[in-house]
Amino acid sequence: MSPIHRFLDGIEEYVIGLSLFLMLAIVFLNAISRYLISLDLAFALEIVTSLFPWVTFLGGAVAVKRRGHVAFSLLTDSFPPRARKAVALIAFLLAVALYAVIAFLGTQMVLFERETHQGTPALEMPTWIIELSIPLGSLAILARTIQVARQEWRKS
Repeated sequence: MSPIHRFLDGIEEYVIGLSLFLMLAIVFLNAISRYLISLDLAFALEIVTSLFPWVTFLGGAVAVKRRGHVAFSLLTDSFPPRARKAVALIAFLLAVALYAVIAFLGTQMVLFERETHQGTPALEMPTWIIELSIPLGSLAILARTIQVARQEWRKS
């Protein structure tokens, strides 16, 4: 695997790691400034809550890639191999449909927020930048779901 392919394959982890570090640093600095100089950084909470949906959706994509989502296989383990493969295919198709719908509706929400020029209270940052995590995160989960489905299909 080339270095570029390896980087792109782990892009979610890099973004999550950087975001979590920023969230931790901002909360820590806000706590220090509040107790040492009695200054509450109003924008700190806004930045942390703005990064949270990005971490959540990209974390979902990482969980799909690592096959880390909870699965109840008690029933399907008793199925014959062909039936198990069919059930797995149906599950993957349903997941693809779900994340496609979320991406579509999230895109509509982002476009609406861009048209109405909604902003955050402290930084007056456009809210569509935060909400962009929904369609982009859903597309990341969708891509990882397709990737895992292809791997599973080839394996069996």
